[in-house]
Amino acid sequence: MKGMIDSMKSNLVNSNFLKKLENLKLNSNVILNKGYSGARKSKSKGSSVEFSDFREYVPGDDFRKIDWNAYARFEKLFIKLFMEEREVLVNIFLDTSKSMDFGEPKKSLIAKQLALYIGYLSLSNMDRVNIYMYNDNALNDTGVLSGKKTFPMMVNHIENVSSDNKNDFFNYIKSRPYKKGISIVISDIFTKNFGEAVKYLSYMNQNIIVIHTLRKEEISPQVTGDMRFIDSETDEAKDISITSSILDAYQNTFKDYLAEIKEVCRKYGCMYALISNEAPIESIIFDSLIKAGILR
Repeated sequence: MKGMIDSMKSNLVNSNFLKKLENLKLNSNVILNKGYSGARKSKSKGSSVEFSDFREYVPGDDFRKIDWNAYARFEKLFIKLFMEEREVLVNIFLDTSKSMDFGEPKKSLIAKQLALYIGYLSLSNMDRVNIYMYNDNALNDTGVLSGKKTFPMMVNHIENVSSDNKNDFFNYIKSRPYKKGISIVISDIFTKNFGEAVKYLSYMNQNIIVIHTLRKEEISPQVTGDMRFIDSETDEAKDISITSSILDAYQNTFKDYLAEIKEVCRKYGCMYALISNEAPIESIIFDSLIKAGILR
């Protein structure tokens, strides 16, 4: 696996940085009563040596947990499941709408890197990962991936995704059922449907993490003078003379916008982090996401 990661060429991931992530974990209070063996401790009764069930082996599983007696009988590899150690399903929702395709670096680049790095550290902790993106008028996904050997598949999938969709990504989150687990939403949240999507994920027994990705100009604009703004998703144009009073009004509106998002997160128990595209990815992960309690 080490050689595979070192030889992997991608503009989205740095193989040396991947190695630094292996000691991190998602900080979640998800409690699974049913599931697969893994590296995450559940609050169910029993010890890690108390047998629970079997499941079929998938690449990346711990060879030490293979039941060779079952193999001799069925000629298939099965993994022993135990009561205390549980593997979590991590769903990552990656916003690929047109509004994400702005900034320097682009918000879409930061979002893709976050999806891949969080996906990698989840695979490293023996969790399963599925990344969802809107494309071709549907919510598509990578499929459930398990084990670090599947990470190059994840990278190849994400590298081919473009941020040119004009439909509301959050409308499509409600189009699929999800098994109990962790749901991570990475988006600029320029939508009126955020609350309904989070409500649905909560109904689906998800422990929800929201990573709010914005341009520095969206958080604190510094421009002045006559400008034309064009909505990237509707192509609607609007001419505005930007003055200090307009900037003050924007900041007040922006505060209200953040307050609404944070209230939705509070209501449904979401972890939340606001990040700017001007911060390097290392700082976002090892500073912003740890400070927000999302990683530990």
